This record gives sequence, C-alpha cells and structure tokens, in this order.
Amino acid sequence: MQITLSDLKVNVGKYVDLAETEDVVITKYGKPTAKIVRFDKEPWYSKTMPGKITSVEQLFGTLPNDIDIDDVRTERLTK
Repeated sequence: MQITLSDLKVNVGKYVDLAETEDVVITKYGKPTAKIVRFDKEPWYSKTMPGKITSVEQLFGTLPNDIDIDDVRTERLTK
C-alpha cells in the first residue's frame, strides 16, 4: 500500500497495524521515501540454520540401505 506522509501523520496507528500484513510505502511530494515493514522477532539466521548438526546426521542417506555397517568397518580396516 502507498500512502502520503501527511496521511501517515494523522493515522499512524492504523498504518502500523496494517504493516503487520503488508508493506506500507510512504511518499513525500509524490515520490516514495520510506517503507514500514513487519518486524520479525526471530532473526533470519536462526531460521535458516539448524541448531546443531552431528557428523552422523550429515552422513545420513549417503550409504545405500542394503549395506551393513559392520561390513563397511571390516572393509575399511582391511585396506
């Protein structure tokens, strides 16, 4: 939504509430000058990165299902 600066001055609470659902662009003399966006309480980096990954979890799915872990261990030790 695009609003004028003078309209924002009159209805600040209305546009702050509206910013929870959509971005509000503020214009001054017909040109966009600012934007009100929703505040996200959780930082972006905690959303994209899991807390802790073990080395076993990283290797999950790399071996076929028909391989036995003991066979892999003995083969590795014989080489």
